[in-house]
Amino acid sequence: MQNWPQTHTIHLAPDYAVELPLLDIGDGFRIYSFDMTGEAEWNRVAARELLKKLEPYAFDGIVTVQTKSCGLAQAISAKFPRYLELRKSRKSFMIDPKGVTVQSITTHGQQELWIGREKYSHFQGKKLCFLDDVVSTGGTIEAAFALAKEIGVEIAVIACVLTEGQERTEYQGVPLVSLDHIPLPGKG
Repeated sequence: MQNWPQTHTIHLAPDYAVELPLLDIGDGFRIYSFDMTGEAEWNRVAARELLKKLEPYAFDGIVTVQTKSCGLAQAISAKFPRYLELRKSRKSFMIDPKGVTVQSITTHGQQELWIGREKYSHFQGKKLCFLDDVVSTGGTIEAAFALAKEIGVEIAVIACVLTEGQERTEYQGVPLVSLDHIPLPGKG
C-alpha cells in the first residue's frame, strides 16, 4: 500500500498554487479533492490561463456540466453570448429534452446529463469546447460526446483545469488542454 501525502500542490498559474487535501470518498477510494464551487478567484485565474492555452483552437462556444465547472464556464465565456450547461437531471421546463447516462468516479452510481432544445438549438452545427474541472477516467467526456452527437454539435477541443490519474493531451483524437495534473490514489 502506497503512503500518499495528505496534500498535493497544484498550480492554476505559474505563480498561483493551491493545496488539495487527500480525501476518502467512500469504500476506501481516495482522491485529491479539487472543488472550484464558490472559489471565484480560482475560477478567474484558471479561466485566464486556459484561455491562453485555447488560443490555437477554433470553437464557437463552451459546453460544460453543472455544477462544479459552472463558475469556470462563466469566467471563460466572456466573449460568448451564452454557454451550454448540461444538467444532471431532467427538468419539467425543458423542451424536447435529450439525455444520456454517465458514470463518474466522484459520484456513486450512475448520473444523467440532460439538455433542452431551448438551450441546445443555439449551438446546433457549431464547434464547442468541452470545459471541465477535472478529467480522470473520461466518463463525463464520453457522456458529453454522446449528448453532443444527439443534439448536433461537435466537441472540437477539451479544456480542463486538471487531469487526474492518466496525463492526457487528447481524448479519442480530440485535443485536450489542462493547467496541471494530480495523481489518483484510488483504493489501497
